[in-house]
Amino acid sequence: MKKFMLTTAILAGLSGAAFAQDAAAPGMFRTAADAMELRASKFIGMRVYATETALDATDYNGMQDGWNDIGEINDVIMSRDGKVDAVLVDIGGFLGMGERQVAVSMNAIKFVSDSATGDAPDDFFLVMNAARADLEAAPDYSMGNNKMATDNAAADGTVAADGTVAADGTATAPAAADGTMAATDPAAADGTMRQPIARDGYMAAEIEYLTAEKLTGAKVYDANDEVIGEVGKLILSDSGQITDAIIDVGGFLGMGEKPVALKLADIDILRNEAGDDVRVYLTKTKVDLEAMPTFEG
Repeated sequence: MKKFMLTTAILAGLSGAAFAQDAAAPGMFRTAADAMELRASKFIGMRVYATETALDATDYNGMQDGWNDIGEINDVIMSRDGKVDAVLVDIGGFLGMGERQVAVSMNAIKFVSDSATGDAPDDFFLVMNAARADLEAAPDYSMGNNKMATDNAAADGTVAADGTVAADGTATAPAAADGTMAATDPAAADGTMRQPIARDGYMAAEIEYLTAEKLTGAKVYDANDEVIGEVGKLILSDSGQITDAIIDVGGFLGMGEKPVALKLADIDILRNEAGDDVRVYLTKTKVDLEAMPTFEG
């Protein structure tokens, strides 16, 4: 059984991904996913289990006694540096109550390999240590009231947005003084800093817009403000970090859609100041895009 090399603090895990690199565009474009990485489209819909028993091992022989299926992941919340800060879980079921949505910090969830399935790296469980009382007391999460934009990390595993990691290990996302995500100069693929893209009528998207649901299908614009494609998928490392966005490029290239992978640090995500329109901007032009390698994954 191939083991996940994970610590309990999942967000402190892998900071990058092992992808095949293309010589024409080192560091920026990816051509294939690593076997230990996970697409957001697979991650969403997975079941989450809760147990009061300590998780001392990295793999277990099938589902264990005392693991309760609390619900499924319906979306992920990511920070602007590409980390998945929390997952939105529809819980209810075994609690004997109606289904409701709660935000669970990725720090609270452990990836546990299933040794019963043999050498299959994509067979694993998502398990968290939580008592029934913790789940019953977990607050409902609503994108409208932005409960994640609080100054204090909650003990129930929800995510605050004060720009730090709280003492109890819950993940937080950087926020400006007004509660929106702070705008920072993104790091380019070569480690240098670049000027973030700005457009009239648009602002850096706040954390509540940085979800797989809102980003998948978002229009992608090039340096000339021309639509060149849309976000097809998001790629997650096994540490729960979104490493790449798969952009489906087509139309002006004179061919069908062509999937290419870009690092999160190489794109800018903006939102219309007067609405919910989310756009992805690149600094690349048509010529650059024609030279991009096709993503195989």
